[in-house]
Amino acid sequence: MMVLHGGVLSIILFLGAHPILTARAFLQLPLVLTFICLCLFFLYNLTVFVFYTEAFNTSFLTYMIQICIYILLGYVLALSFMQNSLDIDQALTICFKLIVFIVFVNSSIIILEYHFPAFRNAVESMLYLSEDSNIDYLTREFRLRGIASGGAANLSLFHGTILVLLQALYLKKKIGFISFVVASVTIFTSLLFIGRTGILVAIAGIALFHIINLLMSRDKLSVRRLIIYVTVSAIVVLVPPVFAMLFPENLLAYSISFFYQGIDGIRQEGTTDALVRMINIPSEWPKLLFGVGAHWGDFDLRRSVDIGYMRMFTALGIPLAVMFYLFVAYLAKHLFTITNYKSFWMVFMLIMFIAEYKEPFIFKGYSARLMWLIIGMGLCYRFSESYWKPRQQEALPAS
Repeated sequence: MMVLHGGVLSIILFLGAHPILTARAFLQLPLVLTFICLCLFFLYNLTVFVFYTEAFNTSFLTYMIQICIYILLGYVLALSFMQNSLDIDQALTICFKLIVFIVFVNSSIIILEYHFPAFRNAVESMLYLSEDSNIDYLTREFRLRGIASGGAANLSLFHGTILVLLQALYLKKKIGFISFVVASVTIFTSLLFIGRTGILVAIAGIALFHIINLLMSRDKLSVRRLIIYVTVSAIVVLVPPVFAMLFPENLLAYSISFFYQGIDGIRQEGTTDALVRMINIPSEWPKLLFGVGAHWGDFDLRRSVDIGYMRMFTALGIPLAVMFYLFVAYLAKHLFTITNYKSFWMVFMLIMFIAEYKEPFIFKGYSARLMWLIIGMGLCYRFSESYWKPRQQEALPAS
């Protein structure tokens, strides 16, 4: 059986279709310096293997290579947009609307799979299921992934984040009201079958987005802002009774009901306690300072831990892991300084750093690919003389 990775194939085709832009990107100092910094983390992890040979694991090295590829992709994509005289916000709007459309289509497929099992079997027969996956999507009635290569928390986080993005697109008048409502309801409904992470991300992320956006925006009162507040509130109120009529009680009990119990419901769900038990800080200071090389999350190398921060600590040691996360924040800051999508970008990065406590989402998954892609675009626009110099004196409205 041949496995065709659509993401890798699309990147190869895109870079191959723009060889001049790709070659030009490698001549840009910001991209080269970024790659050098990432290579230093790469080489350090590789060096630890030489002195700590108890276990050899290449996951961290693989993730670093993937990060470089997505930053390069974003950089080349930005160069292409700049050739067509698009500024950073116009470029981001095109990317965001395309991403929303893709997620909407995938959400629609998930809902259709639930209602039509034969359609689900046909879709799953074309998808690859990893051997180490703990979910068999053909036999788990209420766990679906649509046409995504993987599902569960990674896909759930991505869908939840896109619900936050929809708020920004509507407030900026990039999509209409009908599109906003239809996409929001469809994507949120799909989260019932993907995973609970995205539901929590959507609820908390949307609330945080509107708080930050209201504080940063010069236009405190507007008809569009009032419409979105009323619409989101109405959806929240209508979700329980409507879902109760459309879906079985056991599905709702697993996916959403425990949220209405507040902190006690989240605690009883069990994920939080399970993650706390995964934290294992050893007393040997060399391990804490220098790591053990393996991106496992367990300093004793006896098990694999889900928590992204723990995995980074074992791969690099605590000091260098903290430096890596600060480096990510530094790269993200470049986009923040030049875009009008400030509120969304701030919430998105907060979501990524918070979600890292659950799994290494900054490294892997759909949200990570989006993050590094946009970081690459931000680097290109931020340090491009042809774009930035004429705008150095312009003040960007925070929104």
